[in-house]
Amino acid sequence: MNKNIGIIIIVLAILASGCVSTATIAPVGSEDLILSTKPIVMKEFQEQDISVLVLNNNTSQPIDSVRVSSFGPFTILGDSSDINIPATKKATISARIQAPAFDSVEDTTMLTISYASGLDEEEKPVIQTKNIPVQTVVLPDASLQFVGFVEDIDNLLATPPVSSWEAEKGENVTIKFSVKNNGQTTIAADSLIVLVDIENELIGGNGSFNITQAMARGGTSYTRGVEIPVLDDAPNGETDVYIRLMQGDYLIDSQSLVLKVKL
Repeated sequence: MNKNIGIIIIVLAILASGCVSTATIAPVGSEDLILSTKPIVMKEFQEQDISVLVLNNNTSQPIDSVRVSSFGPFTILGDSSDINIPATKKATISARIQAPAFDSVEDTTMLTISYASGLDEEEKPVIQTKNIPVQTVVLPDASLQFVGFVEDIDNLLATPPVSSWEAEKGENVTIKFSVKNNGQTTIAADSLIVLVDIENELIGGNGSFNITQAMARGGTSYTRGVEIPVLDDAPNGETDVYIRLMQGDYLIDSQSLVLKVKL
């Protein structure tokens, strides 16, 4: 009897001393997470909400505190959504981001999510991460200004632009414009183009103009003009005319005018 009491006292002493090791729980590995998100196109230093679909493909364990923790040179504003995803389930996490300068972003940016899963030796959750490449495009913060019809190409500065114009068949119409850099980063020469397009192809065609001036912060291009011919056999009536500011295949700004063809 005394021997049994002695054994019990020894066991209790060991437990009280904290020498018994706690069992760890292996975390859900990043290979069990499947992420998907959409490409991002935005102007420099502007804000945008993004979302990431997260599938917890583990068959037994949930993941906790799932959030967007970093996104390359983009700034994460405030707190990302912080959610729990049970085993075999999926959920969408969101975050608000701010773009960096347009010339500091690659075509692909790594987005990182973090999550808590499993327990370490101190019975604390293990923080894990998972990366996903995201197609990213950051554009200059530029805009069209002084857009409209004018009398002719030789009097661009003297003539105030108007948003609608009446023309006869077979004559040219002139549209003037300039570009302003509203952003913080210098826009290189020959990196932007202005496209002018008459919506009704039976009335007229289109034109384009390269912006050949570099523009620092607050800079403006020279006022330019494009002549568009109205076809000799154009139907009478109205059509929209679209003026688009582009960088490559990406639209930066647009305005529309109305052209009316006389009988």
